[in-house]
Parts: sequence; structure tokens; C-alpha cells
Amino acid sequence: MDDVRRAHDGALVLFKRSGVWQARIHLGRGKYVGKSLKTSNTAKATELAEEYWHNTRYELSKGLPVRKRTLNALLDEYVDYRERDHKMGKGARSGTSVKYTSEGMLRQVKRVQHFWREYAGKRLIDSIDKKALSDYVPWRKAYYHNRTDLHPNVRPNPTDKTLQWEMMFIKMVLRYAKDRGYLGEKAVPSYTFKLATRRIRPDFTIGDFGQLKQALVTWRDAANSEPRKAARQLLHDYVLVLALSGIRTGEANTLKIRDVQQIRDDLGRENIQFNVRGKTGARTVVPHIDVKEIVANLLARRSDHKPDDWLFAMPDGSKVESLRDQFDKLLEVSNLTLNAAGAKHSLYSLRHFYAVRSIARDIDIYTIARNMGTSVQMIEQYYGKHATTTAKATKLGGTSGQYQRAEDLVMRRKNLSAKAASQVAKIVAAYMLWSKTKRRRAAKPTERRACATHFLEQDYRRFTEADLVSIDKQARAIPQTDARAFAKQQGLAQWFSTNMIARALKPSG
Repeated sequence: MDDVRRAHDGALVLFKRSGVWQARIHLGRGKYVGKSLKTSNTAKATELAEEYWHNTRYELSKGLPVRKRTLNALLDEYVDYRERDHKMGKGARSGTSVKYTSEGMLRQVKRVQHFWREYAGKRLIDSIDKKALSDYVPWRKAYYHNRTDLHPNVRPNPTDKTLQWEMMFIKMVLRYAKDRGYLGEKAVPSYTFKLATRRIRPDFTIGDFGQLKQALVTWRDAANSEPRKAARQLLHDYVLVLALSGIRTGEANTLKIRDVQQIRDDLGRENIQFNVRGKTGARTVVPHIDVKEIVANLLARRSDHKPDDWLFAMPDGSKVESLRDQFDKLLEVSNLTLNAAGAKHSLYSLRHFYAVRSIARDIDIYTIARNMGTSVQMIEQYYGKHATTTAKATKLGGTSGQYQRAEDLVMRRKNLSAKAASQVAKIVAAYMLWSKTKRRRAAKPTERRACATHFLEQDYRRFTEADLVSIDKQARAIPQTDARAFAKQQGLAQWFSTNMIARALKPSG
């Protein structure tokens, strides 16, 4: 047939469709790529087809993708994937440990994708490199500056935290493309936007929190109607549970009565635990023992409650979506909106308060991180600098009249229990795995020792040389799969890369 031509042993086929020449290339194993040559001229089509053939063969030889996608097309697919994942999460059984896209995350995805569409939506995804990512930052900073129709809630100048999240988003999208083979062997760009200053939400001081507790009671008792009093009672319970458990607002909002379980601690005291589901999956949270009475009183006021009812429920029984406005109003009337440094308090400040006070009570950071559903790195970066443990406060305070000689508190250190030693051994095993995968070499004995010593000192433990030898032996016996799971759970891989221990443990030379 005159309108079909073959070349390269039939691997390249030219054919006409509606009078326009098309090219199709056989990639092998039943796979093809093709495109319109956008011409009806046979000689021109033959020339373009040969060029297409050689470009495709070159891309295949270099491991580059031969099926081209624009960022707009990729974002369409990614948003659809997130929406389906969110629907699956809503239909999943209560208590599942599988992480799904939350409603808040889906909202963020849909918001941020618009900026990237405007910035680079028509570009091919394999052309989005490190320079394209770095150039996004000045483009985004100037985005709203020449607009006059801004919504009142729009902030013209994005914060560093906003830019960091938007950069993290596009890298998630590109990793999605990489996992599906859309980038071939091309790596995801390595650009990282670094915060100029790390923004830390303010916590409540002990004095401020005492004032807040009193304000909650006063404000509730001043209500001039039963519905208003019930709303303020809800806020009272909600705020105190957040402050004394460290759970996130989203986790509190999705707690059901069946998620509250009675337990008994090592001192024989009755307490409760929460089975929460949040952005880090499902976990068990043991709150401060004072929460038990708060929850008991809350349930006593709702005599007709059922296991599947929301723990924090609106007057009509529906789930709490947000109590932010009510909390802001309470802070305003009690003169607690700002802390001493002028930073604005929020509901999240209650989580910060819990972390800081837990550290001050000498609870080890591994236990705090697990209870709060976060990593050791986050505890140290965002909360540790605001808290001083009682043991360290004693050491810093010294002895009256003694200014030249520091008080020796070695004998006041905590004993190294088998459980604590096992925990440090897991950290050392995680460090060994990190060194092997990231630095492409085995961790040296001196480095393993320094790693163990660092964490034992962090936890203020009494230990000997024999303890270090034993911990090292335990660490080397831990399977890599267990070390990898532990590192992921505690966020240690990133911590090793960014924390000062990474620099301290670098080999000399």
C-alpha cells in the first residue's frame, strides 16, 4: 500500500491517518510508541520519522523515558491517585495501621498543585531538573505581588515553611513518576529548600498553663445559657486532653468512645489509653493520669453514649471539625493570645506544652516520640531546646557557695537497664545500616562506640566499658530488616544525616 511504509526491518512504520503521516516504533515485547508527524508530504514525513527513530533509540540506550508526559498530565494522574487513596482510607476499618491520604493532606495537594501547573505545567517532566526547582522559589515569592484581586485570607509573601512544603510536594509527585517508570533511569532532582529560620510554635509556660486552666473554668461558668455552657465545657475538656496527652487535634477529633481503654500501670494506678489514628498511622497513647478523670466526667455527662459515638462530640452528636475559633476567643478574653516573646498561641501549642513538660519530667525522648507519634529528630529539633530535665537542672544549679567546682552527678545517673541497653543497640544497628547505605561503607568500631555513648549520655545513663561492648555485640546481631524498620519508625535515617552526631562521627581524613 502506498500509504504505509516500513523501515529498519519493520520496527519503524509510517502510515497515514486522515491524510496526515503518523510514525510508530516497535520497542520490543509488544510495546510501541508513536506520534503524528503533522505533515502530508511524504518526503518530509520520511525525514521526520528517521529523526524520531534515532532520538528514540538514543533515549532507550541512555535509560531515558520514550513516552513523554507533561507536568499537567502527571498532576492530573497524581491528584486522581490521591483522591482514590483518600476514599479507600475513609472506607477502611477502624484501627488499621495502613496510612491513607487524609482530608487535610488532600486539601493541601489540591491547593499546591495549582502553583506548579502555572509554573511548569506544560513542561515535560524529564526536563524538570534541579535548576527548575530552585527557580520556583523566586517565582513563587513574586506570585501575588502584581495581583489586585487577592482574597483577604491570602498571604502575599509565603513563609519558608510554606515553600518547603511546596517543594516537598513536587518531589513527591516526581517520585510517583519515577516509581511508575515515567522518568526511565533519570533520577529525581536533589534540590532541597532550606529554611532560613526554623519556625517553632510557642508552648505555654507552667504559669500560662495554670492561668489557662483557670480561664477555662471561669469562662464556662460565666455562660448565660445551657447550650453555651455545654460548648465551653467541650472546649475545657478538649484543651486539657490535648495538653496532657500530646495528641494532634485531628487525632482528638476522630477519637471514638471505643478508642478509650482502661489500663493499670506499674504502680497499680488505674489509667486510660487512647487508640488514635493520625498522619503517622495508628498507635496507642498513654496520657497523663489526670486525663482519666476528665474523660470519666465527660462520659458521665453523656449517659446515653454508645461505643461508636465521638469522644469529643458537638451538641447534635456530630464530630468536632475545629475548635480553633473558640480557643482563640478564650485566649483573647484571658489575655493569653501571645506569649512573652510576642508569638501567637494556638491549639498546637498544647502539643508543644506536653512535649516540653514530658522532657522536663525526665521521660526519655524515645518514649515521648513514640507516644506522640513523631520521631526522635522532631523531639530534639522542635521541643528539646525549650526543656531542661530535672536532673540537668540540678547539675546546672550546682551547690550553694561552690562556683569553682562543678557538682559530680555521676552517682545520680539512671541505671542502665536491659531494656534501655536494647534500645541503644537498635539505634547503633540503625546507624550501621545508615552508614552502609548512605556512606557506602561499614561503620567503624570507634564510630559505633561514639554513637552508643552519645545516646546513653542523652538519656543520662550510668554505663561502663563493658556495657558499650555488650551493646555493640547486640547491635551487630540485629537483622537489617529490624534495624531498617526501627530507623523508619524513629526517623533516625534523616536524623543521622542532619544532626551534629553525623559530623562528630565522620572518619578523620
